[in-house]
Amino acid sequence: CFLSWMVFGMLLDSFGITGTLFVCLVFLLIIMAMFMVLKSGGVVSSKRDSILIVGPMGSGKTALFYRLVLGEKRDAPKTVTSQAPNEDTFQPGKEGRRLKLVDLPGHDSQWPAALDRVQDAVGVIFLMDSSKPQFNVAGQKLFDMLCDPSVKNNKIPFIIACNKTDLPDANEVEKIEEELINDLRDRSEMKDTIEDTEGNVIQKTLVDGTGTADMFEFEQSPCPVEVVKVSLHKKDIGPVLKFCENLVR
Repeated sequence: CFLSWMVFGMLLDSFGITGTLFVCLVFLLIIMAMFMVLKSGGVVSSKRDSILIVGPMGSGKTALFYRLVLGEKRDAPKTVTSQAPNEDTFQPGKEGRRLKLVDLPGHDSQWPAALDRVQDAVGVIFLMDSSKPQFNVAGQKLFDMLCDPSVKNNKIPFIIACNKTDLPDANEVEKIEEELINDLRDRSEMKDTIEDTEGNVIQKTLVDGTGTADMFEFEQSPCPVEVVKVSLHKKDIGPVLKFCENLVR
């Protein structure tokens, strides 16, 4: 072993590498190795730079995507149910860094792929149709995301935007919030499981020891959650714009 180090030292000397430089190189290699280990274990994550638009099918996600990307002065194109994600850069407000805006399809078959994107998110826009809330579908998707380890660890903020509030049969925002909370409470009692960032199987939970599932409120969520009303038809998306602007302040 000693002979090997002597040979290695002679090689370094032949390349003009001093002892001090050698120590620096070794230290740098150790730091890089530690970073890779931490990253693989989920302790260090890549830079989060995306705002995700998620929710049940038919809630208006793609229309909101184009409204945010194109702005209020340009007409958004007519949209159909997305079969693949839509992505574009987006600058909330007049200042601040540009973010990636991602519209994720609402079909259940594509939901696992959508969940994989949450680790890159700085915020999540959860869009619902106030006239057809689909509480069971919306509750499952919201529960999956709020229980995701990446969401909890990074405290990723959510805005639940209730769209189509201009329709005569639209549910009140308070009613939608109440039904969602009841659905989340029921799902918390089912004791479903999920893998954490290290691959360990853990129970899905919303409260993490800070309360009981049957008393859950959004104030107890592991990340900030607000519920607002919007109308894409009337171009009334002020709360969503403010949410996005706050993400880059």
